[in-house]
Order: sequence, then structure tokens, then C-alpha cells
Amino acid sequence: MKRTYQYRGHTLHVSVETVCHTRKGVAALDHVALLLISSDETMPYASLRIDRVAGRPFASEAEALMGGYGVGRSIVDKLIDNGERVMATIAHSAI
Repeated sequence: MKRTYQYRGHTLHVSVETVCHTRKGVAALDHVALLLISSDETMPYASLRIDRVAGRPFASEAEALMGGYGVGRSIVDKLIDNGERVMATIAHSAI
């Protein structure tokens, strides 16, 4: 499962990888979100593998997809907000 989202001038590519393994002799599936973040002006600059959010593994492909999207949005928000603070500090010190 793959999705592409636009968020605050960035592109979030989220895909889901499903891994089969055994737990205590029973087959189980784990879902992992693969996140690639890029800006409209640059090549991709972040690539992450997310296997859990809030300390729990993803129970389904849909949950992994939305978890990856949520983490991507959080990263973009922090990048933009930090950049705006730095620019405000530079502008204030120039006065």
C-alpha cells in the first residue's frame, strides 16, 4: 500500500511493508511504515522506517499508513516552525 500526500509545501511518500514472523510458535504479521519526505525545491531529504507509534506496533496496513503520515506531518511542522523562529531571530538581531 502506497500513498503520496502534500503538506505545507512538502511531499510525504508513505508505503507499508508487511513482515511475517513467529511469536511463541505462532505466525504473526508486523506492519511497518516507510516514509520519504521531500520539498518541492529539493531532492528527498528524509527517509524513515517507522515500526510503532506511542510504543505500540501497527496492527494493520491502514494504521501503519496513517502512522507514517502523522509522523511525516510532525517532522514538517517542526522543520517549518524552527525555520520561522530562526528567521525571526535573525531579523530581530538586525534591527
